[in-house]
Amino acid sequence: MTDTMFASLLVVAAASYMCFIHRAIALEIRRLAFRMRLPHAVQIHFIRKEFAMLVYSVTAGPVVDNDVMSRRLTVTVNGEQISEPVDFDSSATSLGEIKVEQDSSVVLTLVDIDDAGNASEPAVLEFVATDTIPPAKPGEFGVALVREV
Repeated sequence: MTDTMFASLLVVAAASYMCFIHRAIALEIRRLAFRMRLPHAVQIHFIRKEFAMLVYSVTAGPVVDNDVMSRRLTVTVNGEQISEPVDFDSSATSLGEIKVEQDSSVVLTLVDIDDAGNASEPAVLEFVATDTIPPAKPGEFGVALVREV
């Protein structure tokens, strides 16, 4: 074997080895990139923040008497009135939303007020704010064959 043939063989062997190394690196990069696309968030435990609030929609049936001019809603949470009473038009059946902390004791009071300024007996609704809404379904996830051993 001549020196030229040996050098050529050495170049081919080195090129083949480099090709093998590049292929191995490319496969590892693809494997890692696929793993990065997996939703690692599934492994994170959510800790409820203290300021998390539950939102409720408040509705009422239509007024009973024709001379009712307005409706007044009062919201009490844990024994404290959280805002000034809110007045609504007599035709209002959707009374907006309220936000309360989980496990709070909530009392809603609704009175109808007639054209003479007389207030009806209050309609009272009491409940404990309980989180009954499940979390959303997890996002996509998958599985891939990594290697054979």
